Amino acid sequence: MQTIRRLNQYPEDKKRLCILTAQLEREQPKLTAGYSLTPGGDKISDQTGGIAAKRWETSQEIKECTLRIEEIDIILAGFEEDEKKLIELRYFSKHNYDWWVAEQVNLSLRTYYRVRDELVAEAAVLLGLYRRDQVRA
Repeated sequence: MQTIRRLNQYPEDKKRLCILTAQLEREQPKLTAGYSLTPGGDKISDQTGGIAAKRWETSQEIKECTLRIEEIDIILAGFEEDEKKLIELRYFSKHNYDWWVAEQVNLSLRTYYRVRDELVAEAAVLLGLYRRDQVRA
């Protein structure tokens, strides 16, 4: 399910955003031009253009990553604290075994599965992956 993939991807997106931002800050053309007295042949090098293209690609990836993070942040903001904790423990942590998460949020395993499925369905609707009438009650 796309929603579960998006939730699982959230922590990685946050890390990736930090890395991309750092890369964008470091990608700068040299301030001085390099000249050579030896003929370069037919080869034309445009360092500034290459760096500009790389910066544009990086900035596009930053925009996409930021959007994915903001979407999940907005969804989480709409959940109650215990619901948010369930999502964070299940999809954002290393110890994401269902029985362990159910124990942490003080729910029986059966109730945990029901609540988890309802929250994932709500997230899917909010992400625009499903219409509300497509989600079973």
